[in-house]
Amino acid sequence: MNKFYKNLLKHNWLYISGILILAVLLFVLKINMQSSVAKISSQHSILATRSNSLLSLATLKGEFIKANPYFSLLENILPPRDQLLSFSKELEGIARKNNLEFNFNFGEEKLSSGTNPGQISFRAIVNGSYDGVSDFLKGVETSKYFIDPSSVDLVKKGAGFSATINGKVFFR
Repeated sequence: MNKFYKNLLKHNWLYISGILILAVLLFVLKINMQSSVAKISSQHSILATRSNSLLSLATLKGEFIKANPYFSLLENILPPRDQLLSFSKELEGIARKNNLEFNFNFGEEKLSSGTNPGQISFRAIVNGSYDGVSDFLKGVETSKYFIDPSSVDLVKKGAGFSATINGKVFFR
């Protein structure tokens, strides 16, 4: 090395070593910063996912509060099996209100299983005027019981009409 470089090193070694230390320090900080950026990015995505989940939970809780009054209605839409004894009495009341002769029989019973409700088949026979029979059918349709009429036969008998309704009434 020539004298110029030796002199330069001798008088500036402090600056050169400071620059080298600064370069090493910047290199270490760059590596540390890259790992910190990766962690922050990962935590940001986790936070966004949790925020969306929390928003969904809050929405569901709000909808649950709105729907809660209807749960008891849905649970009680089908009566228990024991209350089906009053089904025939309700139909009889509708027939009496419309001045009709009334006959009723329960048939085969299928108990509820899992998601399927229980059901009992029935047969109701009413005799009377056409308007009375028609009003009876409308009354049965708006009954508090959930029924599935499988057949309705309307026959003219003398001056009046006779209707035979075969169907199923459901219970829980």
